[in-house]
Amino acid sequence: MGKKRAEEDKGKLARYVNTPENMALFRRLYRVPDDVGLRYVHWSDALPPSAGELLIPVVAVVEGGVRFPIDPLLADFLSYFSLSPTQVNPNIFRIVMGTVELNRRLGLELSTYDIVWTYILHRNSKTESYSLRPRDINYTLVNGLPDTNRGFDDDYLVVTGEWFLPGRRCPTKDGIPRRRKPRKNLAKINSLRQVWECEHCTDDWSQPRAAAKLLRYTARTHSYLDCRLVPDLEATKANPENDALPAVDIRDVIDGTAPDMTGINLRNLLPTRRDEGTSVGAPSSSRPASRKRGRTEGTAGPSRPTVDPLPSSSVPEPPSTDQQVTQLGNVIRAGMVLRSGSQVRGDRSAPLWAPTMEYRGEGAVTEEDSILPVDDGRSGSVASALSQAVRLPLDMGEWKKTPDEELINNMRRGALMGVQASLELEERFRTTKEHLAHANVLALRYQDARNAAAEAKRLAEEADSKRKEAEESLTAALDSLTKAQDRIQALESEFDQAKKASYEAGNNDAQAEMGEQLPGVCNEFFSDGWKKAVSFLSSGQTTLPPLPPSVPFPGARPPPPPEVVLATPLDVPVTPITELSTDIDAVPEDAAQAPGAGEGGGAVPDEAGPDAQ
Repeated sequence: MGKKRAEEDKGKLARYVNTPENMALFRRLYRVPDDVGLRYVHWSDALPPSAGELLIPVVAVVEGGVRFPIDPLLADFLSYFSLSPTQVNPNIFRIVMGTVELNRRLGLELSTYDIVWTYILHRNSKTESYSLRPRDINYTLVNGLPDTNRGFDDDYLVVTGEWFLPGRRCPTKDGIPRRRKPRKNLAKINSLRQVWECEHCTDDWSQPRAAAKLLRYTARTHSYLDCRLVPDLEATKANPENDALPAVDIRDVIDGTAPDMTGINLRNLLPTRRDEGTSVGAPSSSRPASRKRGRTEGTAGPSRPTVDPLPSSSVPEPPSTDQQVTQLGNVIRAGMVLRSGSQVRGDRSAPLWAPTMEYRGEGAVTEEDSILPVDDGRSGSVASALSQAVRLPLDMGEWKKTPDEELINNMRRGALMGVQASLELEERFRTTKEHLAHANVLALRYQDARNAAAEAKRLAEEADSKRKEAEESLTAALDSLTKAQDRIQALESEFDQAKKASYEAGNNDAQAEMGEQLPGVCNEFFSDGWKKAVSFLSSGQTTLPPLPPSVPFPGARPPPPPEVVLATPLDVPVTPITELSTDIDAVPEDAAQAPGAGEGGGAVPDEAGPDAQ
């Protein structure tokens, strides 16, 4: 449990559950099953829950929409952050259970991830409790959340029995949540947009998806956190789809229709200028006061504290003549304790301190008076008249008893204290001025660094763009080179095939031509032989001359006869052996060749090829 303030009386919800009769009504009204046990306990008496028990604030049931067994979405949310119900702000119950109701109304399936996508878990260091803050007040799930829960977190219920669904049990011990970043892939963005745009359960303050309307309880405070309002309240309420179910609140059942003064802002008790003019004994307000009050009311924004639940009834009714009224227009009732310590008893009260704003009969101060300029005589009288307000009778009585010397000492002490305070203020001003100057320097440096970082980022992006272009150009060139290589290989293959085909075709043609010419050559040689023989016989000779040696082709030189070859002596040249000291380079190059031999080796003299002479 979070830290609490000093122990006080019972909380605002204690009397609705601290008696058997009220507890029985509480169980029947909020439909608590018979197998779930409830026991009231004040926060000062609350102990850590035992095994199987759950400690939960009463406000979680009355205004948070929690029912038993607890909803799976609430159990999942608390388990997601490892938080117990005693560690969270009541507004978390309103948001989570309001999301459950929105799922039911719109037919959606929003989960814990959608809540985490919309809100940020925030820890209050003073109370050690956790709350949800919207990431953007224009995009929230549940609105109409009170800006304070003081007095509603003092009363607790000890829950036993079957208070959870199987497998959906939330933590009962205090834990420390882990910082988790929302994951967009788990969030249902379209469903969230549908919720953000819907205007279901809009209250009288133009707040769509108001918690009091969604969770069916009667709001006891009308000071809310900021949110986006509907532009046309009348049109929104005219749509029957935006209607809410009637409230089910034990406070309305037990208390009837008696108004609860919880959450009333004291500024709303101040009278308007019209009421100030008619108040009894109330001095006329000055112009600066009216401007200040208007500025305060104008900056309140969507946090709209009020007393009357109807926005149209903003002007308070004037008090009756038989009631005591302060200068601020507040009614003094019997039993109220005044600031001076005196208590009103019946119709008797201490006399009001309402001095006349005039000085020595020069006329009362009006709204047209001013303290400046200094040289104006009337301004001094106005200042003196205003100072009469501090002439409190008790204080003036004490000052009259003070000796003159003590009066002077007090004046000097006050004056010197003022001087000392002015010196301290001057020192603080100078320190603040130095800090501001340093902050301005840091701001300028930060701006320069930011500009430099932006320029560096731009240059890096340009370099990266050029690098990508170069990579694309290189890839294109490599692709072109690969295609050219493939084309060259294809052409070489075609050339080899064409060369081979041409060689084969030429070879075939040559063989065919030789086959055609060879019979003709042979026939010509045979016919020439017969012609010579016939001509020789016709000449009268009886013997044929010796046949010429056969040669492989016409014009070839026939080899010499064998007897000539055998009769020719073989001359082998003898080369003298050189001395060992003789240089190898001096040996003739043709020492190993026989005379008349060609480059191919030793040959017989006069034996050569067809071209030899």
